[in-house]
Amino acid sequence: MFKRNIGTLLFAAAVTLAATTAQAQFAGTPAQSTFRDTSMLKPPAGPGTPWEQTILWRFKTEEDGAGPYGALLIQPNGALIGIIKRSTPDKKEPDLYIFGLPGFFRGYVPGYSKEFERFHNQFTWAILKARTNNTAGRVTLRSANPWDTPNIEFKYFAEGNDKSGEDLEAVVKGVEFVRDMNRRLQKLGIIANEVKPGPGWQTEDETREFIRNEAWGHHASCSNKIGADNDSMAVLDSRFRVRGTQGLRVVDASVFPRIPGYFIVSSVYMISEKAVDVIVEDAEQKSRMARTQWASQRASS
Repeated sequence: MFKRNIGTLLFAAAVTLAATTAQAQFAGTPAQSTFRDTSMLKPPAGPGTPWEQTILWRFKTEEDGAGPYGALLIQPNGALIGIIKRSTPDKKEPDLYIFGLPGFFRGYVPGYSKEFERFHNQFTWAILKARTNNTAGRVTLRSANPWDTPNIEFKYFAEGNDKSGEDLEAVVKGVEFVRDMNRRLQKLGIIANEVKPGPGWQTEDETREFIRNEAWGHHASCSNKIGADNDSMAVLDSRFRVRGTQGLRVVDASVFPRIPGYFIVSSVYMISEKAVDVIVEDAEQKSRMARTQWASQRASS
């Protein structure tokens, strides 16, 4: 009865790389002092310049990371550093978010938090591809039973409808950018070696294979999008109401027609505020109509 396509499932592909750190290099250097005030960095004074100032200056002055190509962020949320970057210069908006984590993180697998904390000499780069072209993901109902789990198909990369392969190539650019930083850090003695993917993965084709094997859906959303009445894929109207039903609305990350940027939580807060206004407005209108109808019936009697 209800085994129809609900909507498109979009995702931001994420992939992680891990390296073993030369731990002595970080002794007595807390993150909050190591990376503070990077916007005011001066050119390295010479061989005695702290390594962190040298690396950050290089990032801010090189073409692939400065100006319109990228931005450096200092993270207060557990990540040491965040980079917003265009995968290619022609992109209108940056489409990569790259952040560094002080631990081993390979995605939200069972036990990931214990695994992350267990290794104190490892560092992970996570590459998030935002604004993906692929819209082939699907969520369908298995039955009319509301307790039955839905059938979720992400349809990554080759399974999707990004025929140009632009999504995959953008992640390749992000991985190459990170590995270039790793090589520099290794020369400075800050990184001992790359753990994942490791030295056995060097060519672009090998990098693509690594990404296809390791990427995981991040911020899956947009399966119940809001849209116009003539849009066959628009499950909701502009007031969050599910078409073809009564008394049912959806207010969560599934309502977006496209993924709103990198991290969607702020957008979810915004649509929640909007939904509150809409629901209260509809309730007040219904109440006014009921009072008017009651007054009219009373007057006629």
